[in-house]
Amino acid sequence: MSNESGRFEVYVAPFRGPGVKWQISTAGGEFPEWKRDGTEIFYLGSDNRLMAAAVDGRTVAFQVSAVRALFETRLRRTESDGPGLERPYAASPDGRRFLLHNLVERSATTPITLVVNWQAALKK
Repeated sequence: MSNESGRFEVYVAPFRGPGVKWQISTAGGEFPEWKRDGTEIFYLGSDNRLMAAAVDGRTVAFQVSAVRALFETRLRRTESDGPGLERPYAASPDGRRFLLHNLVERSATTPITLVVNWQAALKK
């Protein structure tokens, strides 16, 4: 969801019916994914860090406690990326491993020298 500044933020809201929504990200975020056991929400921060927010939804008062950066990414993103597009990462069910669609940096190509018939050159 976009805020006044045009930056995307991550919120949690009840699945059915009206209710309060809770803001998870505070400095921009998109591509949220719940940890399978429902205790954390992962999202990509505006600074390209993968974030984790510890949550507790077992009571009527939904709670967001620690929000922390897990690691910096080099995810492939374009100007047209935004909510609703395919998430550029996937979390394992236990939330301990991540599969990322990283940007591959292109470096200068190094030429390859192929020596043909090198054994004949050794005999000379």
